[in-house]
Amino acid sequence: MRRWKRWTAFTMVALLCMTMASCGKKPTGSEDMSEEQTEESTEGPTGENLIENGDFSDGLTNWMIYTEGGTANQVVTEDGEMEIQVTDVGTLDYAIQPYYDGFSLDQGCEYSYSFDVHATTERTMQWRLQLNGGDYHAYVSDLITVNEEVQHVTCDFVMEEPSDPAPRLCINMGMAEGCPEDLGEHSVYFDNFALYLTDSSGRVDSATESNAVSINVDQVGYLPDAEKIAVVRAEAGSEVGGAFDVVNTETDEVVFSGELTDPKENTASEEATAIADFSEVTEAGTYKIVTEQYGESFAFTIGDAVYADLTDQAIRLFYLQRCGEAVEDEIFAHDVCHSEGAIRYNSEQSSLVDTTGGWHDAGDYGRYTVAGAKAAADLMLTYETYGDSFGDDTGIPESGNGVPDLLDEVRYELDWMLKMQDPDTGGVYHKVTCENFPGSVMPEEETNQLILAPISTTATADFAAAMAMAARVFEGTDAEFSQTCLTAAELAWTYLEQTPNDGIGFQNPSSISTGAYDDKEDMDERYWALAELYKTTKDAAYLSLLKEYDVNEIEAALGWQTVGTYGMYAYLTSGDTGDYYTAVETKFFDAADAALAKAEEDAYGVALGSEDYCWGSNMSVANNGMLFLMADQLKPDEAYLAAAEKQLHYLLGTNTNSYCFVTGFGTLSPQSVHHRPSEAKGVAMTGMLVGGPDAALEDPYAQATLKDAPPAACYVDNVQSYSCNEITIYWNSPFVYLLTGIENE
Repeated sequence: MRRWKRWTAFTMVALLCMTMASCGKKPTGSEDMSEEQTEESTEGPTGENLIENGDFSDGLTNWMIYTEGGTANQVVTEDGEMEIQVTDVGTLDYAIQPYYDGFSLDQGCEYSYSFDVHATTERTMQWRLQLNGGDYHAYVSDLITVNEEVQHVTCDFVMEEPSDPAPRLCINMGMAEGCPEDLGEHSVYFDNFALYLTDSSGRVDSATESNAVSINVDQVGYLPDAEKIAVVRAEAGSEVGGAFDVVNTETDEVVFSGELTDPKENTASEEATAIADFSEVTEAGTYKIVTEQYGESFAFTIGDAVYADLTDQAIRLFYLQRCGEAVEDEIFAHDVCHSEGAIRYNSEQSSLVDTTGGWHDAGDYGRYTVAGAKAAADLMLTYETYGDSFGDDTGIPESGNGVPDLLDEVRYELDWMLKMQDPDTGGVYHKVTCENFPGSVMPEEETNQLILAPISTTATADFAAAMAMAARVFEGTDAEFSQTCLTAAELAWTYLEQTPNDGIGFQNPSSISTGAYDDKEDMDERYWALAELYKTTKDAAYLSLLKEYDVNEIEAALGWQTVGTYGMYAYLTSGDTGDYYTAVETKFFDAADAALAKAEEDAYGVALGSEDYCWGSNMSVANNGMLFLMADQLKPDEAYLAAAEKQLHYLLGTNTNSYCFVTGFGTLSPQSVHHRPSEAKGVAMTGMLVGGPDAALEDPYAQATLKDAPPAACYVDNVQSYSCNEITIYWNSPFVYLLTGIENE
C-alpha cells in the first residue's frame, strides 16, 4: 500500500571512536608474517557470530549499499570478498555506504567487532555501528586508513546506550575526512565481518513492559447518542466473561453496570475477546471501564464536542506540512523552504522550473502528484458532503478572506499541482524531490537540488480527476480559479488520449531513491478522471468514453494506487441513470458490503482481515470508514453508519495495541514518529495519523521486534519503524472525512 521508500537517510555526525571502545587494526596480509602470527590473527571470541554471511559465502545476502551523490557497484569476487567498485566518491562522507541490518546490541554488554579490508588505493573511510533512524548517531565508530595491504580491524566495546534491537553496521566510503581530493576510480575489498557478544554479565534489562491494557476503548470519546463498545481481551483459548462497571473518573461513582457479551476468538489479533456495551451512558463526563478480572480501561469522554479539537488538529496538519512558505507555530514554525527551482530529470533544458508550494507528503519533504491528488480529493469530498461544518477562522494565513479555510488549504495544494503540469503537452510530472531523503532536519535545512521526475500517466490522470473536481468545488467561491482547473483537467485528458498505457508506469530513475509511488496500471486513474470530468461538465463525450470501461474490471478502492471507487462515486452522484448506473452501483455496494462483512466478523469492528494489515493499514481503516459514509450517502443505512463509527473508534484506541493512533490524543498515542520535523524538534507533532500495524514487517526494527506478533499487533512506536510509524497527508485526509462524517451523521 505505502510506496517503497524508507531504506535510510543520514546526517553528518562526529567521526569518533567512542571512548568506551578499544579499537585497532592489525596487518594480516604482509609477506613476513609468521604462521603463528597468522594463526593468532584469525582467532577470535567463541560463540555465535551475530553477523550472518559476514564472509560472503552466500553472496551479498543481507548486505546492501546506499549512495547519495556517489556511485559504486557492489559485488562478491571469486575470492569471496565483497568488492565496492567506486566510480565517483561524491562529496559527503556517506556518499557511498555498504551496510548490514539484522543484529542487536544490548545495554551493558561487551562486544568484539572485526573485519578485514584492503583497497587498490590509499584512502580513509569510517566504519560505524549506529542507530538506524533518528539522528543516526554511532554507538561506536572509527576513521581508518586503508591501502593495498590487508588489515584486520578490531574493536572491543561496551554498549553504553539503551538496548537497540535493530542497529546498522555500515561503512562510510564517500569523501571521508583525510581522503585525497583527487580520489579516482578504485575498489575496496571487505571480508570476515564478525560481531561477538563477549560478556553479558552487565546486561541492563530493556524496558519491555507493554503499555497495552486488556480493556480497549476510544480514548478520545463518544458522542452522547452513539453506540459505545469496549473490547475486553485475554489470551487465546480463554473464556472471557463477567461483569463490568462504568465509573465516572471525577466522582468515582459507578454510573452503569453490565455483563460482558459475545465471547469469541478474534483471528487477526489471535486472542479471546468479549464486548462491554455501555451505550446507555449518555451524560457528558469522563469515564473508564472497570472489571475485577481484566483491570480497567484508559479514560474516555462523552460529549457533544468530543471530536472538535481532534478534527481541528487533523486539518491543521496540512498547514504545518506546507512547503515553500514560512509556517507559524509555537513548536513547528519554519522559514521558507524548497523555494529554489527544480531541474527536469535527464533533460537538456537548463532552465529551472518553479515548483514552490504544496504540502510535504509524509515524514520526508518530497511532493508527489498522485499522493497530493488523493489528499486534495478527500478534503474536497469532505467539503462537498459536509461543507457547512467549516468556518473561516482557524488561524491559517487565509483566514478571514470569506472562503472556508478547508478550501483555502486545498487551494494551496492545487496551486502547486498546477505548476506540475507541462503547459505544452498537458502531461503532469510525477514528483519533485531531491535525489535522496534528508536527515532529521527541519524543511528549510534540506537545500540539495530539487529534481522534477518524469511525467507519468498515473500522475496525469489523478491530476485530471482532482482538477475536474476542483472546478466544481471552487465554482461558487472563485469562478476564475474554477475555470483554470477545468482547463488544466481537459488538457491533461488530451495528453492521456494521446498517450496509451505502456505497461511500465512510473519507475524511479536510477539516481533517485525517494518514494516512487509506482503503478503499472492506469485504467482506474483514467476512469476516475473521466467520471469527474463528466460530473463537472455533463459533456456527453466524457460519459461515452466512461461507459467504454467494464466497471467489473475496475478495482474498487480509495487508495493512492487504486482509485476506482473515487470514479464510481463521482459517476453515481453525477445524475446519470440507466443500465450502466446499475452496473456501477452493484460494483460499489459489493465493495462496501464486503468491507462491512469484515467489520462484523472482527471483534474490534475494524474492516480488515488478517491479510489486510499492510503498510499504511490505518489508511485502509480510514478509507473504509469513508466508504461506509459514501454508501450511506447513496443508500441511507444504519449498518453503514455504525460500521463507519467503529472504524473511527479503532483508530482512536479500540484496537489490540491499545493505541490511539493519532499523535497528541488519548492516553497512549505515538511519541516516536517517523516524521522529520517531529524528529528535529524532539516531540511528535499533534494530529497525525500514523501508519499502524504492518504484518509484512517492512523495516529492520519491525523485523527485529515484531516477528512473532499476530497481524493486528504488528505495530511498534519507534522512529526507526517507518513501515509502522510514518505519517502522510493522504492518511490524514480520509481521517478528516471520517471524523467530519461521524460528527455530522
